[in-house]
Amino acid sequence: MTVIKSKRHESEMEFIHTARELRLYTTRKVAGFPKRYTFTVANPLADSARRIHQYCKMANSVYPVNAHEAQIRRDYLIRANAELNSMVSDIEFAAELFGIPPDTMKFWADIVDREIRLVKGTMKKDRERYKNLQ
Repeated sequence: MTVIKSKRHESEMEFIHTARELRLYTTRKVAGFPKRYTFTVANPLADSARRIHQYCKMANSVYPVNAHEAQIRRDYLIRANAELNSMVSDIEFAAELFGIPPDTMKFWADIVDREIRLVKGTMKKDRERYKNLQ
């Protein structure tokens, strides 16, 4: 059964898919960086994307039945959000250093921005969903 386009909503799992998409795109992008910047620019960006993906997967693997487990899930989402914000400055630095074209930079930044919004939205939904746990 199909859903009318105007009544569709983003999936609650979209933050995991977007984190994976960010990891794939980042890994492919940094592979093209000059080799002499591997350890100073490329590896930190790839590691950051990997950690974001891992934190999102870890958060999703926690099914809270009490307040402590809800806090563990929230902690993973907070780490993912912090890593995303850190990655923004690393991407800006790489763009300036390597002269990445604005259209490529925009696509990369859009993925990060969408992931930030999705993680924050998940945190907001979780706060409402798990507010009555003991």
